[in-house]
Amino acid sequence: MTRFYRTPRQIEAAYASGLPGWQFDQDTMEDLFYDKKVFLFSIKASHLKGVGKGKKAFLWRSRELFDPGAFGHEQQTTGDCVSHGCRNCFDTVRCVEIHIKGEPEEFFLRTATEPCYGSRGHGGQGMDPVKATRFTDEFGTMFRMKYLYIDLTKYNSKIGTNWGRSGVPTEVKEECKKHDIGKWISPSSIDEVKDLLYAGYALHSGQKFGVKNKSDKYGIAIQGSGWNHDMATVGYDDTREVYPDCVFLVANSWGVWNAPPAVWPVDRYGEWPIGSFWVREELYAKYFVGSRSIFAYCD
Repeated sequence: MTRFYRTPRQIEAAYASGLPGWQFDQDTMEDLFYDKKVFLFSIKASHLKGVGKGKKAFLWRSRELFDPGAFGHEQQTTGDCVSHGCRNCFDTVRCVEIHIKGEPEEFFLRTATEPCYGSRGHGGQGMDPVKATRFTDEFGTMFRMKYLYIDLTKYNSKIGTNWGRSGVPTEVKEECKKHDIGKWISPSSIDEVKDLLYAGYALHSGQKFGVKNKSDKYGIAIQGSGWNHDMATVGYDDTREVYPDCVFLVANSWGVWNAPPAVWPVDRYGEWPIGSFWVREELYAKYFVGSRSIFAYCD
């Protein structure tokens, strides 16, 4: 039976004990490339090569501008981290498109996680990000609002959980098709991640990696127990103007589970996104890029 967690501490403990929120199958990833549901950086983003080295990009600030407190409002209550990471990824990109790129679109509402999680293909907890990528590519997404046949106004993990075995209802898929999305790129190096972030494209990834709930004295996360977990990456700082290393900001989906970084200059970064933490480049390359389960959302 699927368990549901009421507090950040409960879900943190569940992941530390082996909750399989992130699942991965190399064959299904290769199928995704074959079916042209995801692309290599060299195929679709080669024009961005080298633009991010030594730079910085604070994409989370655009998201907070249009959806204040977005990274802390929906505290994950089951093993549906992939749908949260995926949503945080493309909602961040949507906000960057409006705020930074000046594209003539409207943020409208936060994206709902339930249809994505409902497409995982089984009744248990956890999901392969490949399934999320395929579903969003083929169908699209829905928003936090009340529809004729389903109320998605508030996050309710039981909805997506219940669809896991039976599949996402036809009427939900048809509604998703009204809101199709752009393409997904899977970077294969840390430099490609920097280039994508600098160009305004957030990412989400699954990996076996966790951190402690307090940073080191520099404000950078300390590696902890391994979580099978999917999270979004919503910025980076490769300038060394604040931190001694290049760092990547990872947005968790557990609500208030950790303390703010020991070093976080508000005049530079704005308010700290609840639940987020900085990861050093070396660890990010090893675990996040190295998992080969990483996706950037591009318009």
